[in-house]
Amino acid sequence: MSEERQPSDRAALMAVRTDAMLGIDLILVTDDGAAQMPGDSSEIQSRSSEPVRAFTAQSHSKPPRESTRHVGTPPVIPDSFFDEHEPQASRLSNLQDHHARSCSNLLDNVPDHPMVFGEGDSNASLMFIGEAPGTEEERHGRPFAGRAGVKLDEMIKAMGLQREDVYITNALKFRPPGNRPSEPGDFEWCGPYLAAQVRIIRPDVIVVLGGPASKLILGSPLGITSLRGKWASYNDVDLMPTFHPAYLLRNPTLEVRGQVWKDLQEVMKRLGLPLPARG
Repeated sequence: MSEERQPSDRAALMAVRTDAMLGIDLILVTDDGAAQMPGDSSEIQSRSSEPVRAFTAQSHSKPPRESTRHVGTPPVIPDSFFDEHEPQASRLSNLQDHHARSCSNLLDNVPDHPMVFGEGDSNASLMFIGEAPGTEEERHGRPFAGRAGVKLDEMIKAMGLQREDVYITNALKFRPPGNRPSEPGDFEWCGPYLAAQVRIIRPDVIVVLGGPASKLILGSPLGITSLRGKWASYNDVDLMPTFHPAYLLRNPTLEVRGQVWKDLQEVMKRLGLPLPARG
C-alpha cells in the first residue's frame, strides 16, 4: 500500500502537471527567490504579448500620448454580413474588407498601422480574444504571433485542441497610436466589428485574455484578478476571462498556472471536452 502523499508532495505533483499542461519546461529562480522564465524578457515585443518592462524609476514616467480623433458616427454593420446562405469564411473576409475601408473614416491616425483581423476556424466552437495587435502581430499579420502566442498555443493544446480548431482575434484590430493603452472610446468604434465576428462565427464559448480586453468587452472597472474564473456573457455567448499568456510567462508560479488551468478546465467542461485523467 502506498504512503499517503504529504502536502509538499501534492504541491510538487500539481506543479509538474500544470507545467506539462501549460508547456512550461524550465523555471529559473534568482538569488532573491523570484521565479523567472529563461530567455531575455526584452524578446516580448508585441502589445498582445504585453511586453515586460524593467521596474526602474523611469518606468513610472508616462510617455506623451497620441490622441485618436474619432470622426463621424460609429460604424453600422450591414445585415448582408449575417446572411447565412453565404459561407462563414466568406462573410468574415468581407467583414475584414469593410473594416479596412471604413476605418480611415473613423479613426484619423490609426490607419498608419496595419490591421490584424483574426484567424482560425470560421465555425469554431471556441474563440480567444485579446486586447489589440502589437508590433509582432503587425509584422506577421496574425494575432498572438510572439512568445505569448507560443504560450497561447500551448494552452490550447492542453485543452486537447490545435490553433486551427479555434478562432483567435483581438477586441481592437489596430494597435492604438503610440502603443498607448486602449480606451473605451476605441472599443465604441471598433467593437461593432468584434460583435459581428462573434455573430458570424457563433462560438459556444469565448475566452478573453487579460485585464484590458476583459474590461473593454465587459465594460467592467474590475481587474482581471477579480474577473477571472467567473462566467460572464457577451452577445449571448458564454465568456470566461483569464490571465493573458504573457502574464503567465512573467509570473510562472504554481498559483498562477493553477488558476489558468482551472479556468481552461471550466471552459472544457462547458464545451464537453474530455478532461485529462488524474494521475
